[in-house]
Amino acid sequence: MNKQIRILSTLTGLLSVIISLAACSKSAPPQLRPAAVSEQRAGSVPGILRLAEKLRHSRAGTTHILVLGDSHTAADFFTGQLRTQLQSRYGNGGPGFISPLAVPGNRYSQLQFSHIRGWKLDSSRRAHNSAFTLGGNIATATAAHNQLQISASDGEMQLRAQALYRAASRAILTMAGRPLSLQATGARWQLSPVVTVPASFTLSLTSGQAQLAGWWLTAAQPHGVIVSALGTNGAQLSLMEKWQADWPGVMTMLRPDLVILAYGTNEVFDRDLPLASYRQQLTQQIGHIRAALPQAAILLIGPGSSIMHKTGATCAQRQPPLLKPLIAIQQQVAREQGALFWNWFSFMGGDCAIEKWATEERARPDLVHLTAKGYEDSAQGLWQFLAQQLAHSVK
Repeated sequence: MNKQIRILSTLTGLLSVIISLAACSKSAPPQLRPAAVSEQRAGSVPGILRLAEKLRHSRAGTTHILVLGDSHTAADFFTGQLRTQLQSRYGNGGPGFISPLAVPGNRYSQLQFSHIRGWKLDSSRRAHNSAFTLGGNIATATAAHNQLQISASDGEMQLRAQALYRAASRAILTMAGRPLSLQATGARWQLSPVVTVPASFTLSLTSGQAQLAGWWLTAAQPHGVIVSALGTNGAQLSLMEKWQADWPGVMTMLRPDLVILAYGTNEVFDRDLPLASYRQQLTQQIGHIRAALPQAAILLIGPGSSIMHKTGATCAQRQPPLLKPLIAIQQQVAREQGALFWNWFSFMGGDCAIEKWATEERARPDLVHLTAKGYEDSAQGLWQFLAQQLAHSVK
C-alpha cells in the first residue's frame, strides 16, 4: 500500500511538471514536434527510477545532470535553457562542474571568469597530454602572483567550492582570501576540501607543481538540480579517448544521477568516419560510464537537423549523408546498452527541417547551430521527453 502511495505521488508530481512547463511558455513555438518516443522502455533503463525519486525529493538533496558534448553544449545555450527549466521547478543546486579557466569559444550562461593573470590553459581539443581527464582542460600557474576571479550570477549568495587538482608536492590554494593546503597526489586527480565562498570570489595557487582540471561549485545548502555542461567546440565522441587520466574515476567523484552524451553533429560532417568503428566506440564509452556509475541513468542525444551543401538541388543533396545512418546507430546502441535516446532530428521535423527553423529565426545562417529561441524550444522538447520517461518508469 505504501509503495502504491509513493508511486501515485511521483506520477502526480511529474504530471504537474509537464502541465506547469507548458503553462510557463509565453507562446507555443510554431509547429513543434512532440517529444520523440524512446525505443527503450523507461522502466528498464538503469537509474531512471532513482532519478525520478531524487527529483521528487529535490528540496532535501541534489540531483546532478552531467552533459558531455560538442559546440551545442560548449555555448551553454541548449544546456543553459535545460538548466533554467529544471532549476525553476526543483531548485538551484549550483553551477556544477566547470572548466578551470575560461576556454576560448566556450561560455557559461550563469558564470564568468575574469581578472585572469599568470595562468596557462591546455585543451584536449588541440593538444595531446596523458594527464587530460574529464572535460579535457588543464590549467597551470605560470607566475607566482597568479590570479583568477570566478563570478556566478545564478542568484546563490554562497557556494561550496572544490578544485579538481593534482600536485607533485604540497601546494597552497587561496580562495576568497582563505589559504587551503593541497596535499600531494602525484599523477592522480583529486577534489580539494570544501571551502564556502561568496558567489564572486578570487583565487590564486602557490604551486607545488600543481595543476587544475576544473571546479566543482554547488549550493551552500545541498538541494535542487545541477546541470554541468562539458562541451568542446568541434568535438566528436572520439575526443573522450584523449582523456587518459581516469575520467570515469573523476565522474564518480561528481556523482551524476544522469549522464547525457550529446555528440554527433561533427561526426555527420566527417566523410571519413567509419560507422562500424563509431558504433564500437560509442558502446565502449557507455560501458565505461556504466561501470563507474552503475546507479546513474544514461541518455544519448542524437544530432539535430543540419545542412552540409546549401546549393544542393534536393534535400538529399543538401543534408549530410551520414546524418540518418549515425542516428540509427545511436538508437540501436542505446537500446542494446539500456540507455535513453532523444531524437533531436525528429523533434525538429526530420529531413532538412533546419531550413524551416532558419526562416522562423530558430536556426542560424550556418544551418547547423540554433538561435537562443531554437535552443529554448529544443530544451523544452528534451525536458518533455525526460518527464515522460520519468513518469513511465514508475508505472
